[in-house]
Amino acid sequence: MLACTMLALGNYSSPPNGPCDSPVVGGHTGAPGETSCTGCHGGTSNTGPGSLQLLLSDTTLRYSPGEIFDASVIMRQVGRDKFGFVALALKDVGNTTIGTFSIDDPMRTRTYSDGPRKYVSHTPCGADAVPPDSLAWTFHWKAPPTNVGNITLYLAGLVANHNHALSGDDTYTLVVHLLPDSMASAVHTPAAHRTLQIWPNPATNTVNFSVEEISKADSAVKAEIWSSDGRLHTSSNLTQNALNIENLEAGIYFVRLKDKAGIVMGQASFLKN
Repeated sequence: MLACTMLALGNYSSPPNGPCDSPVVGGHTGAPGETSCTGCHGGTSNTGPGSLQLLLSDTTLRYSPGEIFDASVIMRQVGRDKFGFVALALKDVGNTTIGTFSIDDPMRTRTYSDGPRKYVSHTPCGADAVPPDSLAWTFHWKAPPTNVGNITLYLAGLVANHNHALSGDDTYTLVVHLLPDSMASAVHTPAAHRTLQIWPNPATNTVNFSVEEISKADSAVKAEIWSSDGRLHTSSNLTQNALNIENLEAGIYFVRLKDKAGIVMGQASFLKN
């Protein structure tokens, strides 16, 4: 059995046969009341040569009621080809699960419950990095319908050395604080985020998108592609529901659709291979 993900002692199933050989695990984010991956794999978090990064579509880190965040988790470590992550959102008052996780790619990501808490993580097939050195996943988190005060996102990631044991692996943890936003803007409305779906994801040459929930009277006229560090790469008038991304470097990007008035109608993230 390959110890190539966060191995939960109490919620564990044997890895399947075949190429997707990472075990399914429970919640080990390092949040209050639970360990991180070091609970089984040992070592000290964040001492390895790699990194764990979380990118959110709302870079202000302030949430509006019902806002949907597009999230990308990126792990890097040279020479490794097995990566895994798990994430949890807790309300600071009482450390109880808050908000809702959702996914676009059930082959590589999953949502699940471990006791009263709800998580998002990789799947056995979503742990393999080809080529090696890095791996990324995307998911969404929907804020609660009302202001509940401060919220914290807890993440833990594991980079495995593929030695079929619990030794020699590197654990990384990350904590992101979200504050309530008293001033909601048009881009934060959940309706705007629900309108845009992107595929394939990851993508190599072209990304397609669907805007079926947008009425004809409010149809999108412009598409922008932004990098994860806030740089605008392309801005083009829409003639079809597809964008050429051949010239983009590998990484995480956001597609943003705008109407005639320049209002953002939808935003979604994708990974460029």
